[in-house]
Amino acid sequence: FRLGSLKLQKVSSPAEVVKELIGYCLDCLGRLQAKTEHLQKENERLFNGWSDVEKRLEKCVKAKEELEADLYNRFILVLNEKKAKIRNLQKLLNEAKESAADAKCTRDSIATTQVAMGRENDYDGSTDEESENLTQASLPS
Repeated sequence: FRLGSLKLQKVSSPAEVVKELIGYCLDCLGRLQAKTEHLQKENERLFNGWSDVEKRLEKCVKAKEELEADLYNRFILVLNEKKAKIRNLQKLLNEAKESAADAKCTRDSIATTQVAMGRENDYDGSTDEESENLTQASLPS
């Protein structure tokens, strides 16, 4: 396994090279720490935003459930009122049908009675010949 290769050269002042390496590492470390802090702040901001959204979502769910329950209660009231109105209208319709049937029976019986009375009146009445004879007899000759 070979990671890489490098060539080492002899340096006249190793302290200077070590100082530069340490300085480079410190700079890299500073940049990485700054980036880490920035990412931690961003992460915290996102987490807080997520918490706020979660709380709002819970409130919305609760409000939705309350609204849903209220709407169901109102719907039940309206539905019961409509059912009562339908029952009342059906009752009125049945009463109207019964009333119409009774009225028809009454009309039929009245018509039958009138026809029967008309026949009886015909028996009691005089004929045309009788009325002519009566009129002629009453006229002076």
